[in-house]
Amino acid sequence: MNPVTLRLAQYPADTEPLLALIREYMAWLDVGSCARKLDVELAHFEALFTPPSGLFVLAHVGDQLAGCAGLLVHQGTTAEVKRVYVRPAHRGLNLGEALVRRLMELAPTLNAKHLILDAVALTTHAQGLYRRMGFTETPPYYANPEPGTRFFQYHLP
Repeated sequence: MNPVTLRLAQYPADTEPLLALIREYMAWLDVGSCARKLDVELAHFEALFTPPSGLFVLAHVGDQLAGCAGLLVHQGTTAEVKRVYVRPAHRGLNLGEALVRRLMELAPTLNAKHLILDAVALTTHAQGLYRRMGFTETPPYYANPEPGTRFFQYHLP
């Protein structure tokens, strides 16, 4: 079995592989409003996802990039969990949970104590994971979400 490693993304070396993985995720989701938000993100990706405004964690299985998860600071001590994705070939290894747990550990380094996220209808497995990890549903934090989108929050201890 190949070893699983988690590490912070380092720019510019990880930029292109990470952006390719995010585009793969967005294609899998096939949700129009997410694509619009992604355009804004990608225009300033490295600046947004570098501390203190954000970060990305990468999961590798052996030497293969298997998944990712990001944090983006919103306001005060609130940060949004972004782009949690595990490639189909690497599902079943609990990488999604490992990535989210790592974000929870790293959130205080961004001064974040409250995590929020949105999960579109297609992501039922992820929604179950968030609930098992202690996230609770919350009202939408932006206008006009895709139908079936659920919103979650978690208060760090």
